[in-house]
Parts: sequence; C-alpha cells; structure tokens
Amino acid sequence: MDSQKNIVTPEEFQAARAHLLEQEKAVTRQLQELAVLRRKLPMVHIKDPARFQFDPPEGPKSLLDLFEGRKQLILYHFMLGPQETQGCVGCSFCMDHIPDLGHLWSRDTSFAAVATAPLDNFTAYKDRMNWKFPLYSSAKTHKAWAEVEAQGEIVTWKPGNGYFGLCSFFREGDEVFHTYETSSRGMEIILSTYHLLDMTLLGRQEVGNGMNNFSRHDEY
Repeated sequence: MDSQKNIVTPEEFQAARAHLLEQEKAVTRQLQELAVLRRKLPMVHIKDPARFQFDPPEGPKSLLDLFEGRKQLILYHFMLGPQETQGCVGCSFCMDHIPDLGHLWSRDTSFAAVATAPLDNFTAYKDRMNWKFPLYSSAKTHKAWAEVEAQGEIVTWKPGNGYFGLCSFFREGDEVFHTYETSSRGMEIILSTYHLLDMTLLGRQEVGNGMNNFSRHDEY
C-alpha cells in the first residue's frame, strides 16, 4: 500500500464523510435548480418539420414522425459517417447508457439516435452493440439543413460541434419546437459509469478525451 495514502480512524473518516455529504447535498440542490432553469429556456419554432426526413427500416419519417405520437423527443446525433461501418467510441460509450425506453415513454418522451451513415451500416452497428432504441439515417436531413441555411434560415438543432450532441424537442399538434441542446461535455450527465467511478478512490482513470479511453463494450 502507498505510504502516502491518507489513512485515518473510523471516527475521523465519519467526520470527513459528514463534511463531504454537506457539499454533495449542496451540489444536488444546485443541479435541481439548474434543471428548473433548463426547462425555462425559450423555445425555437421549427418551420415545416416535414422538410427534415430520416430513414428507418420501415420507410421515411419526418422529424414530427420521430415523436411516435408523444409530446417530447430526445434526439442524439451519432458520429457514424457515410463511409464508416464502426461508430465513434465516445458516442458508443454514451449510447451504452441509454435506459429502458419504457421509463421515458411513461413521461410522454421518445428517444432516437441518428447518423449520416446509410441505414444498413447504422443498423448493422446497432445489432453488433445490441442496442434496443431506434436508430435512423439522417443523410437526407443533413442535405435539408444545407438548403435551409443557404436560404438564410438558422438551424439551432444541429450538433453543437458539428459532429455529436443531444437535442430535445416539444410538440403541440403538428407544431415542433427545439427546447434544449448539449454542448462540449454536456453528455456527461447521463453517463452512470462516470458517476460510479467518481465514488471510488481511483476515479475515472482517464487522460485527455476520457470517453475515447474506453473501448466499445465488445472489444474488452
């Protein structure tokens, strides 16, 4: 054992833990307050959501169709390009943390991941990873974005860094609104692996881009 480790008596540990617990509770309250502020963000109305098409196995769907009749949609932009057969390690790590969708459905919320790769490539990778959530090709929508922006219209729900990210939407009837998006390290909040490691002595054990220090789950 490293002689520099801070080894204390049980009583000293309990006192230190009680002090840390106060800080943990303060952060929990801050996160709850942040969630309230997130819900208070203004929305952007998406004009004619039928312009944005996605390809699932059963045939083309518009952005509105991806809601599957629910009020909310969470959409993840996955890094798997037109010429690629293996998804980004970081994106794959994120998608391994998507929960059983039944819990989201119970709150009137759908989830899907999209990528610019052809549907066959994305579906083959989904089967390899044994993911159960919907995956769609967004190649047509990327072309639509370019056409829309060429006309001077701003698209707020593209991935923040041009490659990956999560966006949230709300619908009223046939009207669709963009309500939230992640940026930079915004996906960390869903990564239970990180949160579990944060409870250990060695922590995340990462260097640089931490998610890419992991492997695809079938490569360990």
